[in-house]
Amino acid sequence: MPSKNANNTSAPCKRIRGARCFSATLDYSLPVLRIGPVQLDSPLLLAPIAGHTDIAFRILCREQGGVGAAYTDLLNSRAILKETERTLDLARTNEFDQPAGMQLYGNSDDPLPEAAIWAVDHGAKIIDINMGCPVDKVAKKSGGSLLLRDCGNTTMLAKRIVDAVTRHTNGRVPVTAKMRLGWDPEHKVAPILARALADIGIAAVTVHARYTVQFFSGSADWNAIGEVVEAVPDIPVIGNGDVTLPEHVTKIMQMSGCTGVMIGRGALRTPWLFRQAKTLLDTGTAGPEPLLGAKLDVVLRHLDLSKEYDGEERALTRMRQHISWYGKTMGHVKPIKESIRLATTFDDAKAVLLAARAEFTDFDFPAVALSRTRHDPHIPTVQHDFLDLTCRNQSSE
Repeated sequence: MPSKNANNTSAPCKRIRGARCFSATLDYSLPVLRIGPVQLDSPLLLAPIAGHTDIAFRILCREQGGVGAAYTDLLNSRAILKETERTLDLARTNEFDQPAGMQLYGNSDDPLPEAAIWAVDHGAKIIDINMGCPVDKVAKKSGGSLLLRDCGNTTMLAKRIVDAVTRHTNGRVPVTAKMRLGWDPEHKVAPILARALADIGIAAVTVHARYTVQFFSGSADWNAIGEVVEAVPDIPVIGNGDVTLPEHVTKIMQMSGCTGVMIGRGALRTPWLFRQAKTLLDTGTAGPEPLLGAKLDVVLRHLDLSKEYDGEERALTRMRQHISWYGKTMGHVKPIKESIRLATTFDDAKAVLLAARAEFTDFDFPAVALSRTRHDPHIPTVQHDFLDLTCRNQSSE
């Protein structure tokens, strides 16, 4: 089971490479994260998230600020070489999406070295090997987390990929690995595997602080990442798991000693999280929560970017799927979410967001769920005001 100190800031403070250790106060200097020859401007990375990290969302997060690198959706090595339409879509990148990481999955029987070379030739500045995905689509094909069951074979596979990429790029593009702590608590292999991978040339490891059998349940054990940090002092370790607030970035670094932090599901609801976290690392304060008008501007920008890269129909479909994530940070905005889900055209969805933004841009209160704040009866709730707006619009027609 995860340690009792998981996500507990009372755990002993560990020194962060490139930063000063802190405990009660945020006496902090920004860590430097260098992955092989690639120097990042920020130690914060957008994780590869199946079904979400398309080029529009990656660029959206970058535009908010604070992103050091962003990763594509998971890429199947065989599909890459076949250049299927879906895979080409997932692997798209451009000058606004750099440095870009491409994460590949497969096993020792798959053409991962060749797929890595393809990824380099199509814009990848970092190649990442998926050793942590627990879902059946990946693990049942002997990829993802199943690679944790045979560390020897996995290390040999990684060496083939490293050697191929090194020869092809003359060492310009690093190869990294993303793993979990192990298959289950009885088989915590991350420290041993990370050491073996570092020895064959892996430039950095990202550790999602759960076991495969947990999937996404329970709490990430940030302390356990520290065991990997101690095992590989010569390469960066990037912490991952349950990072949903700016303060989580400093806590996971404090508790584990990791050099960087990869943010996954937390970014789906708050693409501005990277900016807040980097500001916290730079200055000791994350600044105020964005107001509702500012958040709606981000949602509108996401919609427009999706249209730019994928057309109106796909942009509408993706916003219908994503609006529930944004809604988690906006308080009671059910009418907005329902209107987006029921919209039949791109223009209808955009009109809903524009109307909401026009109504709430000047409201001087943070857009967070009421359950997270003390409700002031003198401050109107988002839900009531949007309902009033809707009623007024309908009565004027």
